[in-house]
Amino acid sequence: MKKTFWFFALMLAIPLFAVTPQFWETRKYDDFQKGKLTNLSLTSDDELALAPRFDTVFNTEQTLIWSAVADSKGNVYLGTGHDGKIFKVDPSGKGIQIADLAELDVLALAVDSKDVLYAGTSPDGKVYRIEPGGTLGVFYDPGVKYIWSLIFDKQGRLLVGTGDRGVIYRVTPDGKGESFYDTDETHIMSMALDKDGNLIAGGDPKGYVYRISPEGKAFVLYDSGMREVHSVAVGPNGTIYASVINGEPGQAPVPAPAPSSTDRPSGAQPSVSVTIGSTSAATAQDIQVIEPLDQVSPDTPRAQTRRSDGNAQSVVLEILPDGIVNTLWRSREETVFAVLPHAGKVLFSTGAKGRIYTMDGARSATLLLESTEEQTTRLVEVGNRVYAASANVGRLFSIGDALATSGTYESNVKDTDAISSWGKLLWKAENQDLIQISTRAGNTSAPDKTWSEWALVDGSGTTTSPKARFIQWRAVLRADGSRSPRLSSVKVPYLQQNFRPEVTNVDVLPSGVALQKVAVTTGNNVNPNDPATVRANARAGQSALPRIPPRRVPQRGAQSFQWTATDKNLDTLTYDLSYRGENERTWKILKKDLEDNFYTINSDTLPDGIYSVRVVASDEPSNPADLALKGDMESKPFFIDNTPPVVTLKLENIEKGRVRIAIEAVDQTSTLNQAEVAIDTGDWRPVFPKDGIIDSKSESFSYLSGELASGEHVIAFRIYDQNDNAGMGKLVVRIP
Repeated sequence: MKKTFWFFALMLAIPLFAVTPQFWETRKYDDFQKGKLTNLSLTSDDELALAPRFDTVFNTEQTLIWSAVADSKGNVYLGTGHDGKIFKVDPSGKGIQIADLAELDVLALAVDSKDVLYAGTSPDGKVYRIEPGGTLGVFYDPGVKYIWSLIFDKQGRLLVGTGDRGVIYRVTPDGKGESFYDTDETHIMSMALDKDGNLIAGGDPKGYVYRISPEGKAFVLYDSGMREVHSVAVGPNGTIYASVINGEPGQAPVPAPAPSSTDRPSGAQPSVSVTIGSTSAATAQDIQVIEPLDQVSPDTPRAQTRRSDGNAQSVVLEILPDGIVNTLWRSREETVFAVLPHAGKVLFSTGAKGRIYTMDGARSATLLLESTEEQTTRLVEVGNRVYAASANVGRLFSIGDALATSGTYESNVKDTDAISSWGKLLWKAENQDLIQISTRAGNTSAPDKTWSEWALVDGSGTTTSPKARFIQWRAVLRADGSRSPRLSSVKVPYLQQNFRPEVTNVDVLPSGVALQKVAVTTGNNVNPNDPATVRANARAGQSALPRIPPRRVPQRGAQSFQWTATDKNLDTLTYDLSYRGENERTWKILKKDLEDNFYTINSDTLPDGIYSVRVVASDEPSNPADLALKGDMESKPFFIDNTPPVVTLKLENIEKGRVRIAIEAVDQTSTLNQAEVAIDTGDWRPVFPKDGIIDSKSESFSYLSGELASGEHVIAFRIYDQNDNAGMGKLVVRIP
């Protein structure tokens, strides 16, 4: 009863528009993800809820943060680009610059047991040592272009993951280094230690996850089938987590500033990459955009030795202690930059709106929050606290334990394809009184100053936003003590301005072809040709079954017409078919209120002559009579010809049993088409006119038979016109 009342109220609200409403509903995970989240999470149950507090701790005012690490005192160090600066942020959030290196980018950081900081750089791959007091110097120079990753082993030796030769170096505390393991990769992008002191390393371009013993013996745990293992981490139980991404050959995708910070209504943001080559250094000018793809659902976990994740942009993997590998999450749109086991869950961050996700033990992913920056490049755990570093601009954020007190969601912009009026909004929520919904509308695809102001939707769902083509809604969620809201769906009804139907084509088929409706049903006894079914599917945004075209069958005297028509409102259409002869003024009805877009008549109901037909499409089935609109189109002129050609045969001579006959064929309306001769009811044989081509309304033939036996013979002649009317004649001859 409640639903009926809401629908009736909608009808009263918009009486001058098309009768049948359409609905824009946001209720699925992918629907919500198209919008903008501020202090909100998107749960695996497809609900919006208040997110953990996400506070800015420090702004480096640099383009991006490449690397981050914490020391034993809770200080966080940030390596930035593209000015080679390093910052220190203390537990209170106070930050200072502690180094300005000669290289452009600080790609890796590590801290030893004495809280001495080590930094790896690019494009001249050096390792710097920075004492707590500020003393700085080159600690190790392996002569490579990139220092991608740094980590200390259990003996206090520094392991250095490099590019562009894919060598891992081991450096003693006094700065003496040697090759620890030479991989078949070009770059060692990420490293971590397991509980046994084995090194876990991720490479590019083969996309291998390595386990390398302290003695330097390597074993590939997993061949991802993708290009780059961008980050690795080891959980408390020994499970290895890895983010694996795809990129073009010769590239190592990494976070960098996006071309602009403008919002994209679709929710898709590009990831970017730094091009790296064997002979030239990467700089800020080398940044290029990787176009985003569509996100897909997570895989069902299963063990595999090697699996290519198809056209995925990135995946998050878990490698269990027994070697089983599961894909926890995959995306064709987003690039995962960092992965961090934390508090029994797995956090990972991406380059789409700086998103941070959390994966629980049931392998259900929640979009924990969206950053104010374009990419979230690093996640760092300091005690029970998690910090997030960003790109564009390079800021450090903290993720709190408490929830934000309020959050805002802005939907994507809905294009209704026409000036529309808005019905009563309907939304489903937990603690609905803690949610405010607003709308705004305009006639540009992106909201600007010409749009209406946000209008608060009242308790009945009514909005005062003006009629327009585009609409957007906003939800503000606020906590009240222990009560916290959750929003699961919003439905916006709209009625389009009624558009006139358009007949786009009228075809006149060749005569003698009849059209018959094909009776087709689905397993649910639904006829895909039924106009109501086609329209209902279209309104629901579902893929309707293709409309089945009529069957063409030969039928003497048939004249068929077929047309196409469209309606921007997706209204059900009916058709009136009329005809008019040449030089006539009035259209005469052949058939009214046709539901099919074709019709066949018997041509013998009309005299010979030139005619046209007109199709008038009406949307009255979907509109009140006084609001219904019509559109029409005329066909090209066509012939009705029911009269056969006139045939005359004249015997010219008989010589040696062969008969020569003069034949004349004339048609008053249409061109002659095909001529045949048969003798004594034998097979019909083609015959050609004197000029060799049958191409006019009259033709002359001179037919010479083969040698005939003595006696009486019947020679029959048959000729067709273009409308398959046959004219016949015969001649009886006697052979001596």
